[in-house]
Amino acid sequence: MTTSPSALDALLATLRTEDGIAKAHIDQGWMQGRTAYGGISSAVALAGTMALHPTETPLRYAQISFVGPVGGDCTVATRVLRQSKSSLFIDAGVSSDQGFGTAAVFAFSPDRQSHLDHSRLTMPEAPDPDTLAPVPEHHARPSFVRHFDMRPTTGPRFGWKSEVGEYLTWVRFVEEPACHPAVALLAMGDALPPAAMALFSQFGPISSMNWTVNMLTSAPSTDDGWWLLSAKTGYARHGLSVQDMMLWNRAGEPILSGSQAIAIYV
Repeated sequence: MTTSPSALDALLATLRTEDGIAKAHIDQGWMQGRTAYGGISSAVALAGTMALHPTETPLRYAQISFVGPVGGDCTVATRVLRQSKSSLFIDAGVSSDQGFGTAAVFAFSPDRQSHLDHSRLTMPEAPDPDTLAPVPEHHARPSFVRHFDMRPTTGPRFGWKSEVGEYLTWVRFVEEPACHPAVALLAMGDALPPAAMALFSQFGPISSMNWTVNMLTSAPSTDDGWWLLSAKTGYARHGLSVQDMMLWNRAGEPILSGSQAIAIYV
């Protein structure tokens, strides 16, 4: 018995390498407005980088800038910035017919022996995802959201105005992908709306400007496909919001930390 590939795996199946660049097609199902969802352009950048520079060394860090719209037929051009005994840094750029779209720097580094063993990134209390209602269908939801099963917690929910600029939501793929886990996490890790939207008293356009990602484990995994995502804004003024982001697995282990700046046009 065969099963059809997930939407993410189907996209990655379009990836080809040729003459030192990678090519892939981001279809309409991954769009938000006139550009691809930032998580998928980040995932394509990483998948293209790993195809051009195969490595067993885990991803540790990504700095991603959303420079312009991207979608349709895309190319990923890369450059090795530095390779040492302990780290590999690679610059990657994603372009399409709309011009240059996404810039990324990826750092790969293995686990190292250390006398430090410290974590204060405790997962907040959250109901079991199976007890929570999914986000309902809505005409204003961007296309890419339909690839995710999202279960908001008892905190601020999508479409609710709150005095707290924060979202805390269980998320999993509707179709679990079989691709590299780091690629899958980049495709998922930016799925929540910007946390400043929880403060909106009127709707208006927004645009993610960048995304910093720190991978906290070399082997990310979870049970039943569920990950708890948090986005929390600490500053929203003069058309700019900055937010902290976290992702934990079902066991409460911190897997990914990050931050992001968002342009607000309302």
